Amino acid sequence: ARGQEPVSASGAPTRQIESEQVDALVRAVMTQDTAAALLLVRALIHGGVSLESIYLDLLSTAARRTGEMWEADLCSFTDVTIGLWRLQEVMHEVGMANAIPPRTAEPPHRVLLRQTPGEQHSFGLNMVAEFFRRAGWQVHDDSSEAGTDPVDNVRGRWFDVVGLSLSGERHLDVLATTIHAIRKASRNRGVGVMVGGPLFIEHPDWVARVGADTTANDGRQAVLQAHSMIGLLARCG
Repeated sequence: ARGQEPVSASGAPTRQIESEQVDALVRAVMTQDTAAALLLVRALIHGGVSLESIYLDLLSTAARRTGEMWEADLCSFTDVTIGLWRLQEVMHEVGMANAIPPRTAEPPHRVLLRQTPGEQHSFGLNMVAEFFRRAGWQVHDDSSEAGTDPVDNVRGRWFDVVGLSLSGERHLDVLATTIHAIRKASRNRGVGVMVGGPLFIEHPDWVARVGADTTANDGRQAVLQAHSMIGLLARCG
């Protein structure tokens, strides 16, 4: 039934996402509208595809493919922006329809997720935010903290983890400066800092270069890394 499919693997066999289904979704968001894309996604969910696979294998892959189309001059930057916006709407609608009740047994961990200043597309970061929410974390991201400085965020509120996204090398120095300022201003003196984006998948050694603690390739891994960081920092503290 809708709303009962967990994000993490349950052990039950599920349908796999095919390349043709990703292509169909890309065509829908680039040439049709959000409603058409939602029909495709809902049909896959009702057909037995897990929500985790929808996020990681379908939506994320479709977002990556739109970027590749732009790099190959097969579409304009505006086309990519509209496509990513529609994918983001699909992700939001799917997440709302399959929401998990908040956990109340213990205070949730709190994570701040922000783009590096100067970055434009936020689809990947919003995907990560969805995984944290479904894992029971309290998430503060660009939807709730729009227009605010992440340094001011950590100065005014306790966060267990801060996650920052970066897509290209152009803002690498800005990211390093931001992380240094976050550590200096944070109310949590042992705050864990995670970075993500294509750049760190290609250059994982650059995590240390910008002064972060770890990176993650996707939302599922980000949650696991965040929990590991909290445990490690607690032991070290």
